[in-house]
Amino acid sequence: FHVPRDWGSLESHICKMSNPSLPKLLELAAYSLLSNEASAISALEEFTVNLFPPLLTAAFAKGHEKALKALVQAWPFPFLRLGSLIVQWPNQESLQAVLDGLEALPAHGTYPRRSELRVLDLTLDFDQVQSKGVAEALAMFPFWLPSTVKAPMPQAMAKSNPREDTRKGPKKLWEPVELHIDLFLRVPFKFDPFLSGLLTKVEKSGGSLRLCCRKLHIEEMPFNSLIGILKTLELDFIQELEVFDWFRALSEQRLFATHLGRICNLRSLKLAYYHWAFSPVSEQSCGYFLSQLSKLGHLQKLHLSYSYLSGNLHQVLSCLQSPLHALEICSCTLLDIDITYLSHSLHVTCLKKLDLSGNDLSYMVPGPLETLLEKVSGTLQHLNLNHCRLKDAHLSAILPTLCHCSWLRFLGLSDNPISQASLLSLLEHTARLMELKHVLYPIPVECCTYLHGLSWGPVNKNKMCQVQAEIQKLLQAMQRADMQWSPHCPSPCP
Repeated sequence: FHVPRDWGSLESHICKMSNPSLPKLLELAAYSLLSNEASAISALEEFTVNLFPPLLTAAFAKGHEKALKALVQAWPFPFLRLGSLIVQWPNQESLQAVLDGLEALPAHGTYPRRSELRVLDLTLDFDQVQSKGVAEALAMFPFWLPSTVKAPMPQAMAKSNPREDTRKGPKKLWEPVELHIDLFLRVPFKFDPFLSGLLTKVEKSGGSLRLCCRKLHIEEMPFNSLIGILKTLELDFIQELEVFDWFRALSEQRLFATHLGRICNLRSLKLAYYHWAFSPVSEQSCGYFLSQLSKLGHLQKLHLSYSYLSGNLHQVLSCLQSPLHALEICSCTLLDIDITYLSHSLHVTCLKKLDLSGNDLSYMVPGPLETLLEKVSGTLQHLNLNHCRLKDAHLSAILPTLCHCSWLRFLGLSDNPISQASLLSLLEHTARLMELKHVLYPIPVECCTYLHGLSWGPVNKNKMCQVQAEIQKLLQAMQRADMQWSPHCPSPCP
């Protein structure tokens, strides 16, 4: 591939070619230009903006660190997403070169072309990571969390035209650059030099770099280290927060609650193993936490698990300003008064997902559970009642109400001691719910032993296969080939 001496005429020559050839030719041009890295860097001013993306991709793939740094300092667009490059070529040195380019953007006059970069997106797309199966990228960056949260398009990017030369028009002397990243924080994160370097770089930037985390997962973190990271993050950018460890000292709980109240745009909150201290001794600490929780005006999803909430659910939910779309209260020893409160709260008008798994609901049927399901039947799409000690009589009692949930898409009933006959009856009735596509059903009592509401001992595979065959036969008879019934079975049937 011949590279002309006149760098600026290269892309003009390519653009005269047919459009289908353009991406491939630009890619070849980029690799050819980088064969002489020094000359390519010195000629950046002559390149039109269309050549920058393939040039940066080629530099990242081949580890041209000087070129990467220079490209960032002359980047002609307000937005740069690196997630796909990190997944394809996980290389800390290349990524470090990009960050070094942000450290000191060129002063006026150093380069005629100045960087327009405002957002550097480092997030790893969950679907892309899953489809590629790239364990190497996650091994190299274990603190980066593949996220399903979609980043909003920056306003500046939405208005920009990649074919326009962004050098034209007025420009502010200084604007901060946002670094978008999703973090999975747990021990031993502090031993990772890259994350430590990133945090230090942001801390020392004097506000020129803003660390923006859409999804934050916290697990087994030293409290002082956690608070240090929270101080570095732009808290109003966080949309999803998951905390899988709680702090023992009341002073720690209070300080964390203070930071939680500042996450004003939080959409999803998951708290596991939190000790809700409703006793008079610790009432002040719990009250302060709830007061901070009440500041989360955009909260749509709340997940509480492995926490003792008996009789106090109303204190948690009543402090929320707006109705939830998803509520997961798993293994929280709920009482009938908790379910009764929920069925009369403002949340039942909007709930699309309800998960009550791990709570003993057997003594709430007939009664509060039926009322609750009736109240949410107009909106509910996802219902989990796994390991709730429901037996045939309980399932039969709530079945009419389930059939009113016309928008239901998923139903989870695993680890409930239910017979084969009740399962077939459930199928026959819920087959009329045309939106229902997936049912996770328990191992029938004929196929295994249940102890304290949990399946126990080996599964009779022959009987289990017969149950599955009966279910498939009935699905065909009901003309519901689109409905998937999956057993919660530790040993799949051959």
